[in-house]
Amino acid sequence: MFRGQRAWLRVSPFLEHEMSGKAWRGTAEAAAIPGITKPTLLHRIEWHTDGPPSVPVSVEVLTLVTDPPASRERFLRTDPGLSADWFSDLRTSLAALRAYPTDRRFPVHDSEEYGYLLSATYRRPVPAACAPAFGTEHIDLNWQNITAPRFCILDMEHWCSAVTGYGAAYLYLTAVEVPAVAGQVHEALADVLDTPSGRYAQLVAAALILRNLTRLPDPGRLAARLHAYTDTLLA
Repeated sequence: MFRGQRAWLRVSPFLEHEMSGKAWRGTAEAAAIPGITKPTLLHRIEWHTDGPPSVPVSVEVLTLVTDPPASRERFLRTDPGLSADWFSDLRTSLAALRAYPTDRRFPVHDSEEYGYLLSATYRRPVPAACAPAFGTEHIDLNWQNITAPRFCILDMEHWCSAVTGYGAAYLYLTAVEVPAVAGQVHEALADVLDTPSGRYAQLVAAALILRNLTRLPDPGRLAARLHAYTDTLLA
């Protein structure tokens, strides 16, 4: 309990060789963003351990989320039965994040790195119909990081400037093994996904997913599905 309400206590040491300082402070820096359905940061403190070496540690107290993650892994394998209200909250949250300016940066998410990534992955030119714009995005919006049946983004560590539509694209493409849900995601976020930047974001997200799948099991043949889909974007 914290000040009379049930809460989530999160203790995070900062291990500089294993994590980003931007991610470590992401939840705290996201606290000021209005309109996103996420746990509310109630209190946060930082201190350093005595060492050696001295390690920064943060303690965050957040409102407790009782709904479970929509999936036990970042890729969706089964239909969680999402409601219209769920998709409405998803749309509203992503729009609120896009409207919030930031200078936060993470590796890979800039125009030069995108160019290298797409060239290495697809080995062909990106058509003019896929052209990036940049804004504020959640770059780890996956099915393990959002809840159901009520929508909530559990973790706000990884948000930054990125190609507009990246969060929507990643969530959509990691649902393609469940076509009904992927269709619902696309319909809810079509105003972003079907833009030139949204199509470019899908190429970027697919390339990063494909890179991760080289190290992960792929029982639903997600890699093959993504290759087939990106062929249509690149045609």
